[in-house]
Amino acid sequence: MRSNTLTDRVTVARTGSIADSHKTGRTNVATGVPCLILASSATAAAQRGLELSQAYDLFCDTSAGIQASDKVTDQNGRVFDISGVRTQPGIRTSHLQCLANLKV
Repeated sequence: MRSNTLTDRVTVARTGSIADSHKTGRTNVATGVPCLILASSATAAAQRGLELSQAYDLFCDTSAGIQASDKVTDQNGRVFDISGVRTQPGIRTSHLQCLANLKV
């Protein structure tokens, strides 16, 4: 994927243990991650059990390290739960496609 098409920027937060504590919390693991956020198709939204206005696909470089269950916040303040990351076994790609559910 050409880097000039990654017009959005997100902050990636992940749940993990808090240092010197028995508690867990969400911490930012990356900021300013270049990506492209596109609305999913009606079919894809229905397959995921979401309304069309909630289903998005987030494309980013493979080095971004986004994982399922991460939360990402875009430059406009929209918050998305990452429900999955599509991999392409046997195919070398330069991008990840993440299934993003808009929090409302």
